[in-house]
Amino acid sequence: MRLEGLNPRRVGIFSDIHGNYQALQSVVQCLDSLSVDLMVCCGDVVGYGANPNECCELLRERQIPTIAGNHDYAALAKIDITYFNEVAKRAITWTRKTLTPENEQYLRSLPLTVELSEMLFVHASPRNPEAWNYIITMGDARQSFKHYGQRVCFIGHSHTPFIVENEGGNLSCPEKPEIAMREGCRYLVNVGSVGQPRDRNPDACFCLYDREARRLEIRRTKYDMTRAQDNIREQGLPIELAERLAYGL
Repeated sequence: MRLEGLNPRRVGIFSDIHGNYQALQSVVQCLDSLSVDLMVCCGDVVGYGANPNECCELLRERQIPTIAGNHDYAALAKIDITYFNEVAKRAITWTRKTLTPENEQYLRSLPLTVELSEMLFVHASPRNPEAWNYIITMGDARQSFKHYGQRVCFIGHSHTPFIVENEGGNLSCPEKPEIAMREGCRYLVNVGSVGQPRDRNPDACFCLYDREARRLEIRRTKYDMTRAQDNIREQGLPIELAERLAYGL
């Protein structure tokens, strides 16, 4: 899907909400405070967490362009979940029963990619987005750069944030969470996870792209984790899903 008629100065990008409404609220509020002109969600709205409907409804209400993730497809029975672990399977089965018809239809309408100017947004990888491949190594990143022409591609999926800079085929990963984009370089940015970070930092993660200042920044924000954990327990979802939130695993 291509977004037309938009020229945002600051863009907030987030991904992998996984039914964690409290974390999503915090990220959206933080982006509002940063005066972004556009927010984009890179998929996996549902799965794991206890508030899939509330997450869908917030995205719908705010008209945030959103991409389909593999857990969204799983909740719609659009992909085989035999490769999911048992905890993920239980969460998806519960989510399927819990989604309202309106939110099920909303998830069904989501595209696999969104394009805007020099930006591409995709859940897993620009190379065969529907294959849900992970970008973990520099080799994975190198292959990915071959499959998009935009200056910067934003992804999620692995729940681990990173920035890869491509200077004429020479790839590097800046260590700092905020960088100035260099002339002639292209970028691949994993924006981390809103609802279930896995980089040992439990705070909700997202990316701020200042197009005017030409800066990329991975940011974190705290949220009401206790409420999110209580919701998981109250719905009878696997206790591991509540416990892991505290550790960023």
